[in-house]
Amino acid sequence: MSHHHLAAALALAACAPAGRAIVAEVYYDAPGDDTGREFVELYNPFASACPLAGVKLEAGDGSAPGRWTLAWTGGAGDSVPALGRFVVGGALVSPAPDAVAPLVLQNGPDALRIIWPDGATEVVGWGSHEFAEYACGAPGPDVASGQSLARVPDDADLGGNALDFRAAPPSPGAPNQRIRDAAIVRGSMRAAPENPEPGEGTLVTVLVANAGREPFGGEALLTLAGDALAETLSLVLPSVGAGETLAVSRGGPAGAPGRRALVARVTRAGDESAGNDADTLAIRVGEGPLEVTEIQFHPGSGEGEWVEVRNRSGAPLPLSGVTIGDRASAGAALAGAPTLAPESLAVVAQDRPALLAAFPALDPSRVVAAAPWASLNNSDAVDGIADMVVLREADGLLVERVAYSAAGVPAGTPLEKRGGLWAAGSATRGTPLAFPAERGAGEAAFALRPRRLRPGESDVQLAWTLPWARGRVTVELYDLSGRRTARLLDEVASGPSDTRRASVAGVPPGLYVAVLRAHEGALAVTHETLLRVGGARP
Repeated sequence: MSHHHLAAALALAACAPAGRAIVAEVYYDAPGDDTGREFVELYNPFASACPLAGVKLEAGDGSAPGRWTLAWTGGAGDSVPALGRFVVGGALVSPAPDAVAPLVLQNGPDALRIIWPDGATEVVGWGSHEFAEYACGAPGPDVASGQSLARVPDDADLGGNALDFRAAPPSPGAPNQRIRDAAIVRGSMRAAPENPEPGEGTLVTVLVANAGREPFGGEALLTLAGDALAETLSLVLPSVGAGETLAVSRGGPAGAPGRRALVARVTRAGDESAGNDADTLAIRVGEGPLEVTEIQFHPGSGEGEWVEVRNRSGAPLPLSGVTIGDRASAGAALAGAPTLAPESLAVVAQDRPALLAAFPALDPSRVVAAAPWASLNNSDAVDGIADMVVLREADGLLVERVAYSAAGVPAGTPLEKRGGLWAAGSATRGTPLAFPAERGAGEAAFALRPRRLRPGESDVQLAWTLPWARGRVTVELYDLSGRRTARLLDEVASGPSDTRRASVAGVPPGLYVAVLRAHEGALAVTHETLLRVGGARP
């Protein structure tokens, strides 16, 4: 086909009249009441202004033929600037429209029509139409409430509304698809470890997106900063094509202890949208304000599962923003949570009335319910872990994560933290809202020193006590997904207590669960504790 015939065919197929501004966006279904929030955006793809005097905008009711209603007429001073936009909309549209008019557009199947003074028309329809006059070619989709019907890209004119328009976030007066737009994908930032120690390395990963039509690379720069990092990190980005995303990871030392902010920002010369250039991730450096001190995962008297926590922050601590979950579930909010005094205890209960009935001496003001409760497992998985108790703040920031083993814990007896070690509770039914008694002779325990290896360190001391005069001990490392990473000790002979040195050289940086398994004849116990491996600075 010759260029002349191709151009003629395209002109016949086009939905918008040649040389005019075109409909670029229609917002017809705002959440709730549409009044004052609807708008129509016209886009001028040409290098000279397009006058709108005498142009008519009509709303179409697709339920019957010929049902068009005049919604707005262009005045003498109305014009779409070169390569610019003109918005006709209600009084509540923000930013304010160029012309205010009550459009009264309907949800699909409906339409709008632009009629130029010389009779040229453009029709944009949405939804499934019975009458051809309400669309050009196949109509566009009937978008969900809160979405716009947007031409993408803004000058698309492929011969049908369905080809040119799609659902998009409302953007009155702004491009539907920008030419130059580097963006951070909201919510994509991650830090590993999630809870670094002060000075420990943390690896930050973020998704960078090309939200424009033009590829970029080389001139675009990603910076990672904020008080969660001890230094600002920067990286010149490789090529990213239109519509593509790129996962970028950079590592650096964590900042000072506490709740901290980490900010990712992408910059590019000529970027057309500053609103999507940055995102912020909250992380915690060092220990959280709340410590798990007792876990009842297999109650024996109908009191339900419960978890005891201690306020170690040194200041009054509101519990209303805390959630509790397990290894697999999302956290549940605490109902009627109090403000906890420094160094005091609270109990989070699966069944608050049942727990108070079973322990009538408890202070009810410090017993709170959480629902839906994430039922805690009573038996270990292959990695030696039964489950985890996970505390987070309302925005998802980690407060405390405790992995526990159920092996060797008598039915009905909770796990209790004493002297930094977890073991079967000092009382058969547990000690809710009471600090534990000192560890008695003959109880099993397991500890690592140090529990956090800094970059370059690989030696760790293992210490344990057994409830028997002798036994054989194996110690293994598992990652948090349950995969075995290393075996530190293999069936070594032990007396009632012992210490050994082991090396984690070659273990990648991260948070691991160290699991001790000891046996003597038919007797066996399993204990676990967490180990953080720093490795080389990421």
